[in-house]
Amino acid sequence: MLEQVIETSLCGTCIVDQGGRIAFANASLLAMWRYALCEVVGKPVPLLWLSPEEGRDCIDCALSSGRWSGTVAARRRDSSPFDVRISINSVREPVTADTWLLLSCIDAGVQCRAEDTPRSRRSLERAVAAMPARFVDHAQIDPAIDESLEDLGRACGVCRAYLSLFNDPRTLLGTTHEWCRPEQNPRRGKSREFLTGDLPRWVARILEGETVLVDRASGKGRLHREEREFLKRHGATAALMIPLRLNGAVVGFVGFDLDIEENRFVDEDVALLSAAVHIIAGALDRKQSEYLFRESEGLYQIVLDAITDTVTVVDTRLTLLLANDAFIAWCEDLGLETNVVGKDLFAVLPFLPSTTRQLYERVVRTGRPLTSERSLRCGDQTVVLREMRIPIFERGKVERIVTVSRDITAQREVEDLKSKAYAQIERNMEQFALLADHIRNPLQAIMGRAELLDDATTREQIRQQVQRINGIIDQLDGRWAESRKLSMFWRKYS
Repeated sequence: MLEQVIETSLCGTCIVDQGGRIAFANASLLAMWRYALCEVVGKPVPLLWLSPEEGRDCIDCALSSGRWSGTVAARRRDSSPFDVRISINSVREPVTADTWLLLSCIDAGVQCRAEDTPRSRRSLERAVAAMPARFVDHAQIDPAIDESLEDLGRACGVCRAYLSLFNDPRTLLGTTHEWCRPEQNPRRGKSREFLTGDLPRWVARILEGETVLVDRASGKGRLHREEREFLKRHGATAALMIPLRLNGAVVGFVGFDLDIEENRFVDEDVALLSAAVHIIAGALDRKQSEYLFRESEGLYQIVLDAITDTVTVVDTRLTLLLANDAFIAWCEDLGLETNVVGKDLFAVLPFLPSTTRQLYERVVRTGRPLTSERSLRCGDQTVVLREMRIPIFERGKVERIVTVSRDITAQREVEDLKSKAYAQIERNMEQFALLADHIRNPLQAIMGRAELLDDATTREQIRQQVQRINGIIDQLDGRWAESRKLSMFWRKYS
């Protein structure tokens, strides 16, 4: 909003950095000096003076005393001189304590000529200049429009000033805001239907972005039937309709009706009223953007609440901006505060170690996501969290960080139990292999002893029994090998 106020100001405004270079200039200042913004940003501010030495003296005086004002000789882009009234104030940035300069100016020649301007023109200029301040509060935009229409209407001597909007199919036109004199019949809240294939000529011209003036002079004494009906319906002798654009599309117009035959809309008045309509359009556009943001924020909240993992959004100062239901439920389970939005992250989760701040600072510094896994002690409980921190950029800088956390305490406990079970199985299988070797060694001794016997029948019986036992051990070895493969499969895929 501050940018919009500066941009629509009729006074030239320039911001100068600590090095004495131009950091910003609004449209009014650029028009006075006839420069483009890219031609002045980064250039020394004495460029605007006819004498750079005089410019440096003015800047030094403002830096030493805090302010300076006076009329100086300036130099336009084409090197033509002109007189300008300049006021310079020093501004100290609260965070870094750096000193900036705010330069405001008006064309002294224009100011002198303003004395010859008709009183009605000066009133209209003041009415337009007072408008931006009314639209600072988006919640009061409707009263601000009504108040602005009244000021504009009284300043330019019309009997009615109103804002009318089309519906999306352009088949309905309704008056949403209006000021009119007491003798006029109010039209606020009234609407008019159109056929898309047969729009009145003045409606078609407005939808094409053209400013429409309906009076006998503009129509050379021959008004179309639709225009005569329009003037009759409004009880007017002339009507000026200025298109109102939102996001590049014409959504309606701001109209001004005259009811005195001798009064006319002159070009200078039309230019000022067009500037006023631009201010109203900017305010409506910001209100619409805020509404869409709130709507999208609500949608994001619904999506986040559907996620079972805890999700939080913090700014670079670690203030919680958003938290989903899973995070709130997790805090409740731990016996912590559940009203978390707007509070410091460490105040909400006091058990967080100091290394947490370092993790967030790393994300802000590098602009890259960061995944971590750690154990946290909360009272008599120990929780294991797996976290992913994702940076959100605005204007090329990390402004917010989304943290997605999952409590993997139970999962870690299961993994520990599985590891212990696998280790025990390995030990059992190693002991089984040793047991097979321990059985084979005595069998070899028995077989050697049997070979020394003179009784062939007994020797054969012993040999058969030894071979039978060896066969059983071979079967056990085969099963051991299969169990070994199965154990490796479990370890890999479980």
